[in-house]
Amino acid sequence: MESLNYIQNYQFIFRKVIKEAKRRDADRHILSAKNKNKTLWKIINKEIGNSHCVSNIIINSGVKIITNRQLITERFNIYFTEVTENLLSQVNYHCPQQHLHFQIKNCYETMFVAPVTVTEVEQVIKGLKNNSSPGFDEILTFLMKQCLCHFIKPLVHNHNVSLQTGIFPNMMKKAKIKTLFKKVDRQDIKNYRLISVLTVFSKPLENECMIDYCYF
Repeated sequence: MESLNYIQNYQFIFRKVIKEAKRRDADRHILSAKNKNKTLWKIINKEIGNSHCVSNIIINSGVKIITNRQLITERFNIYFTEVTENLLSQVNYHCPQQHLHFQIKNCYETMFVAPVTVTEVEQVIKGLKNNSSPGFDEILTFLMKQCLCHFIKPLVHNHNVSLQTGIFPNMMKKAKIKTLFKKVDRQDIKNYRLISVLTVFSKPLENECMIDYCYF
């Protein structure tokens, strides 16, 4: 019985020491990181087992195998900026020439957008899905919902200024680009597609613009 108590006490002390060591290590990583918010979320995801590890991408250019991340990124940029023109050049149009020209009529009507309120913005944000893919700022939707009461007023002001001026904030256009493998050969750049993950703060403004446009 005494041996059992000794083992249990030792296990308790051991877990406590490990927990303290991990806390200090996490503090050290956060304090030394340039992007503290991103580092914090990496530690949280690691602890809860929500790791977003991406296997290293290797691309076959036809001449050589590319493993350097910077070169692979440049290859993706070149491919996806030229792919549209390449596809259009392969299409054989069979439409009459007159159908290629559209008569655009002038629209003299004006779209009026009413300012959004705190209640409207709250409803839009609470209606967002809790996704697990944050944007460049590493802020998840559920975190924005939890902290909404602390920044709702400046956010509403930001939205109203954007609607009034017709300018979408540049930081809300900033996206994190992810590569998704589709099928077959992982070394073929054609078997990947790109997705843009925007910051969660851009989604409420997008929804408000869509709602106003549908009501107009």
